[in-house]
Amino acid sequence: MGLFPDEQVQFEIELNRQQWLWPHNSYFPPADRLHLTLGYVDEHSHARCAERLIEAMSQVRMRSLELLLDYSCTWNNDVSVLQPAAHGELHRLRKTIHCLIRQAGLVDQAEIFKWKPHVTIARDAEGAACLPMSPIPWAVSEIRVVRSHFTTPFHHEHLASISARHGLRRLSASLH
Repeated sequence: MGLFPDEQVQFEIELNRQQWLWPHNSYFPPADRLHLTLGYVDEHSHARCAERLIEAMSQVRMRSLELLLDYSCTWNNDVSVLQPAAHGELHRLRKTIHCLIRQAGLVDQAEIFKWKPHVTIARDAEGAACLPMSPIPWAVSEIRVVRSHFTTPFHHEHLASISARHGLRRLSASLH
């Protein structure tokens, strides 16, 4: 589950990314894959995992959020990120999702790594340097449930969305 920025926020993230000094071997996720993870379940550990996850997420009540991406850094694992300012509703939403994943009998891998809200903007970024960033406002009104395909090329399959306006909508016919 994650929050995916709209095209305007993707554009502003890209402008921020262009201000960094990058090592030559850095990898930059494409704009359509930029996201803030709210929960991650390893599908290989459970048959029918996607269906159980969507069923659990049907209980989430999404409210619109006004996030502000205002901090950038490179972590010790050579991943460069943008992080949002502290936001109580984002943390409550994350806690709800974590509890629902556990109630569904699934393991939330994001919790294993001590979840920190962020958008990954580069990998293999050891030594990357950035200036203090201009804050990026991000209006969020939808959570997406995606299946990550670790193939070449890597891609996300959007299975469902939970919007502040319409609640849960299934997006993939293969799960019906």
